[in-house]
Amino acid sequence: MVKSGFANQTATTDNGSFTLTFQNGKPGYNTVLVLEKEQWVITEKNRLEVNLPLDPFNHPHTIIMCRADVWAKQNQDNFKLLNKILREALQKKKAELNKQSKDFQKITDSLDDQFVRSKRNLYELAETLSRVNLDQVSETEKAAYAYFAQGKIEESILLRETLQSEKNLLLANERLKQLNKNGQDQDSASRLIYNTIDLHRRNLKEEINLSKLRFDWKTAERKLKFLAENDSSDYENELHYGEFLQGQNDFDKAHVILKKALTTYTRLKQANPGAFSSNLARAQYDLGLVLKSKYQYKASEEALKEAYNLYKQLSNSNPVSYSKGACEALIGLSQLYVDKHLYKEAESELRQALATYKSVEQTSPKLYEAGVAEVQNNLGVFYLKRENYKSAETTFKQALELRKNLNETDPLSNEIEIAEIENNLGQLYLNQKKYDGAKVALENALAVYRKFQQTSPTVFDPYVASVLTNLGGLYTARSDLGTYAVEKHDSTAARNYLGKAMEIAKSLATRAPGVYEPVLAETYNQMGVFFREANDRDSAEAFFTETLLIFEKFSKLVPEMFELPLAGVQHRLGQLYPTRNSASARLLFNSALAIYQRWSLTNKENLEEEIASCRYDIAANDYHSRVFYSKQENENSIRKSLSQFQELLETYNSLEAKNPGKYIEDVKSLRNFIGSINNELKRTQAIDPSIYRSKTDKERVEDELNGLVADIESANTTYNKLILHQLLVQKKRDYIKSGKFSDILSYGHDLNGLSWYLLLNRRYAEAEQAAREALTPWFTKTGLYDKEMEYVNANLAVALLLQNKFEEAKKVYLSLKGKSYDDRSYVSMFLDDFAQLEKADITHPDFNKIKGLLVD
Repeated sequence: MVKSGFANQTATTDNGSFTLTFQNGKPGYNTVLVLEKEQWVITEKNRLEVNLPLDPFNHPHTIIMCRADVWAKQNQDNFKLLNKILREALQKKKAELNKQSKDFQKITDSLDDQFVRSKRNLYELAETLSRVNLDQVSETEKAAYAYFAQGKIEESILLRETLQSEKNLLLANERLKQLNKNGQDQDSASRLIYNTIDLHRRNLKEEINLSKLRFDWKTAERKLKFLAENDSSDYENELHYGEFLQGQNDFDKAHVILKKALTTYTRLKQANPGAFSSNLARAQYDLGLVLKSKYQYKASEEALKEAYNLYKQLSNSNPVSYSKGACEALIGLSQLYVDKHLYKEAESELRQALATYKSVEQTSPKLYEAGVAEVQNNLGVFYLKRENYKSAETTFKQALELRKNLNETDPLSNEIEIAEIENNLGQLYLNQKKYDGAKVALENALAVYRKFQQTSPTVFDPYVASVLTNLGGLYTARSDLGTYAVEKHDSTAARNYLGKAMEIAKSLATRAPGVYEPVLAETYNQMGVFFREANDRDSAEAFFTETLLIFEKFSKLVPEMFELPLAGVQHRLGQLYPTRNSASARLLFNSALAIYQRWSLTNKENLEEEIASCRYDIAANDYHSRVFYSKQENENSIRKSLSQFQELLETYNSLEAKNPGKYIEDVKSLRNFIGSINNELKRTQAIDPSIYRSKTDKERVEDELNGLVADIESANTTYNKLILHQLLVQKKRDYIKSGKFSDILSYGHDLNGLSWYLLLNRRYAEAEQAAREALTPWFTKTGLYDKEMEYVNANLAVALLLQNKFEEAKKVYLSLKGKSYDDRSYVSMFLDDFAQLEKADITHPDFNKIKGLLVD
């Protein structure tokens, strides 16, 4: 069967030739043929794309087909040949090494890494080789293929280089443009140019394949990029280049290229419904993974669903070729659902993937085993997230056994997958406090990842950082920090592992913040835990704060994934504050509790322990920071605390009943605390009430606000200063409205301070809003207000500048140029602001423009 979009008639002859009549078809138009014959395959798929000739009967279009069983055997033979060539190349390079060299192991690991990366391309290379029709290639290409068949890679490469395909492809494209421009559309002229383009396109693709076989990734990337940019008529070029970039973790570039490929294949499929399904599915899948890596989950889910639907349709008629694609899309969706706590959906996708792989168990046992191993590993992660540790361990071990068996059959082929499972097992054992098992698993994973990291840092740095962070957590837990029995060796190991993880994660986050900042946050968080256990509260505060800022940012992108981690770090940070800054502790505890309670209600999450812990910390913080001005107020606050802790005791008794032994220490602690509160109440009741000094409402307000100002001044981090400034401004606003506070100038100054700390926390729109409220307040201004608040324009201007509102900012800067505030020039003030912002790594290209205007 042969057909094509826009063709309204098909005539078939006995000798296998077909005539298609196109509606409104003209010479030079492009179309795509759909050709199907049961048990036969098309050897050159690119031949399905046709440029309509002027004289089709004298210039027929030929498409070569082959029996499916013959082609499959040839493909298998080619795979064996490629595998043999690749292994011989690896052994040859290793044999040339000096075993006495200090770099021997490093170079050996590098070669293993390159072998694994090349191995992953073998199926694609074998298929490409199997589709070559030697009757339609040049003599030079035939000779190159002959060298290749003999394993003479270098000779094959040198011969192909003589074709100078990059230069000649550009020349052929230019000649084709000139031919079309001049209206010369004779078939003979255009056919010659098209043949030339086919030759050099084909040769470049083979050069790319050979580059991969000899571990020359830079050449492969350069030529892939060249084809994507200069050979738009071959639509797979963009897809291949995008996949290469994705494999290098260059997600921003990959995103751009894959979107182009998706647009192209969507257009082609709309024009030719029977074609391009596999290419479109592949583009959707690749794009879905890239979007997931960039935390664009809604778009990722849509792309992965589209990919699955396309692969599912294709696998109905060809399960061997397309079941893997369908399952990979299902696994991608399951990972996304696990991140979003959609556990029912995640498990469903994984079960479906297992069932789909079952269909190829007999025909493709290796594909089946590798696929099942991948699903089992993801099921293990699913159980780990659900804290079903027994099932997680079982499935991880099943996946590990399958991968090890595959690796024994084909050495080095599954090492990376084995390392991934070992890392997951290590995390599982760490959660269960099985430290010896965690140590073995994590060190195994680290050894593999570090081996490959040396030559492929962009690929393996994230994996190394993950394992190092887990090892840091392991040794932190084992070191008994903050006690007299501290294990110094374990403490040092924890600090070293976390330091190395942080160094890698910082580098990754600098290169691609939208992808790797959450990786950095996990390392920061573990650093915070380390210093908290070591009783270094200042360092713990700094790291927990950095973690919180990243989770706040990403919780706006994917709240389902980041809100609970955000609540967790808010809680941990709050626990550092009660003795030094109770107002900050209260803000953080209440925010964490609100998240936990909302999730418990709307997502049916079991967060009883987290909610109880937050309530305990809130009650303890309120008890220790209570303010009172009379005996009765003191007694009332103590009774309130007593009631809170009695409720908490009931909660923890209930938790202990559900999990015997887990909460026994919490129950004892609460009983002791309740006893001490009762004693405090008795002591208070015996105190002479005359020792208390009563105050008016305004005096109480003044004490409260002064306390907040003191807290702001003593706060260590800009984030802590920010949340306290927000609280101070809110309280003053409320008290001004209720008539309990009247110092509107101090309120304006506080708004300016809030604006500044919003700038330092990169919340530029809010900084602008705070500055504008200070300059044009909602209350009636006094006569000196405008003059006193003029300096707020400095924050307004830089907030505008950082939001790319250059012209608005410029007006503000120029309006104050030449003026002073409190005997200090505004120019000096502006330049100092820029310096402080740049010191905090906040900059903008327009800073220098404004500096030039100010000093001119």
